[in-house]
Amino acid sequence: MKERVRLIRKALNMTQKEFANSIGLKSSSAIGNIELGIIELSQRNIDLICRKHNVNENWLKYGEGNMFNKVSIDDEFDLLVGSLYAENDKFKKNIIRAMLKLNDEDWVVIKKFTEELKRGI
Repeated sequence: MKERVRLIRKALNMTQKEFANSIGLKSSSAIGNIELGIIELSQRNIDLICRKHNVNENWLKYGEGNMFNKVSIDDEFDLLVGSLYAENDKFKKNIIRAMLKLNDEDWVVIKKFTEELKRGI
């Protein structure tokens, strides 16, 4: 399981400290010790990793199936919004807030703008 914890963390592009914080651990060394096999991953932490990061519990425990559970587009949107809400990043929140205030005409302009960007690539 220790290798799979590391694979999850790397797939999420997180440091040990960021990953530890994401599941409520105070110390990044705890994740390091789990990845080295020095300490066992508790069921509580397995549950947190799976719930927080949409990890397939069978894959985490036994290496069976896909690393991540498949999610619908709506569920993915909910997860992303929830993750953003949990962050303390005013800049990101202000960008999303501004986007949510756009009217239909604004979205037409943005769509044209992004299509123009695609053509330029």
